[in-house]
Amino acid sequence: MFILFLGRSLHYWKVPFLMLVSMLSVSCSMTHNSYIEDMAGERIVWPMPPEQPRIEFVSEFSGPEDLGIREGFWSKLVKVFVGGEGGERLVRPTAVVMNSAEVLFVADPGSGGVHRFDTKRKKYTLIYLENKILMRSPVALAIGPDDRVYVSDSALNKVFVIDDNANFAKPFETEVGLDQPTGLAQSNGRLYVVNTRKHEVLSFDLDGKLLFRFAKRGDGEGEFNFPTMIWSDPATQRLWVNDSLNFRIQQFSEDGEFISTFGDLGNATGDLSRPKGVAVDREGHVYVMDALFHSMQIFNPEGKLLLYVGAQGRKPGQFWLPSGIFIDPGGHIFIADSFNSRVQIFKYIKGI
Repeated sequence: MFILFLGRSLHYWKVPFLMLVSMLSVSCSMTHNSYIEDMAGERIVWPMPPEQPRIEFVSEFSGPEDLGIREGFWSKLVKVFVGGEGGERLVRPTAVVMNSAEVLFVADPGSGGVHRFDTKRKKYTLIYLENKILMRSPVALAIGPDDRVYVSDSALNKVFVIDDNANFAKPFETEVGLDQPTGLAQSNGRLYVVNTRKHEVLSFDLDGKLLFRFAKRGDGEGEFNFPTMIWSDPATQRLWVNDSLNFRIQQFSEDGEFISTFGDLGNATGDLSRPKGVAVDREGHVYVMDALFHSMQIFNPEGKLLLYVGAQGRKPGQFWLPSGIFIDPGGHIFIADSFNSRVQIFKYIKGI
């Protein structure tokens, strides 16, 4: 009876099974990289010709296959028939960083974790907390010594750390509590945490001991109104903080001493409306992502607008509520394009 039932089951499953095999085989060979290759002859740059290009679109990715990290065929087949873990695609990315081994990490509140894309070893991992507990709101990332990755969770009021090659994030214990931690930066053995609800920045050693804190709520120099993202510039040893609801960017020394500020609320090019990520490239240009303008604006350190990139949309170089930004030493610019569920990659061309 069992053999007869199995034989009939195989007969009924034969056609759909073969169709599924064919579909999966095709999906294994078709990735988003083919789209990028198709665009290779169509250079997308800013500013537009005939002006000299300064920023060039390189590529975008939303999942491991877009980066050449392919899941095994039989693993896909098993997932279809018996179920399995998913979550490989970006849902609502907010921050991106790359370590010295060129492994990419993307914080994604929509997935409840941090995506790790190891393109050299062709490995992908979605990192949760221990025992696969979801993070509630992972919003920012920073690279530390030995390629550790720090991640802030603004809802859990915690910072977590992902050791190199670890498959889960463990708590970074601090001797003082955090109140809506957002932006993170690491420099010279210090971890800087933007404590948004307290309108301050905290500096810890890498054991979690509080070294100092700076700023308070206000609109004067060196004061904050719900700050969010932060960037540490190794070339100048300066900190750049997005003072979000004062609609400006402030510059500090690594000891928390105020240096300068620029930015105003407005709806004209060069104004700030909903500033998010901030980063500085090797030439000293300051990049600010603005979620409401759906753009990347590039300034000199004094706040003069140099270039405006982007508009609302889904095409390359367009954004929908962009958030975090990361610039690697080679001048590649990674942007968490949050509501387009992707990371876009650009290249800086010298001479802005």
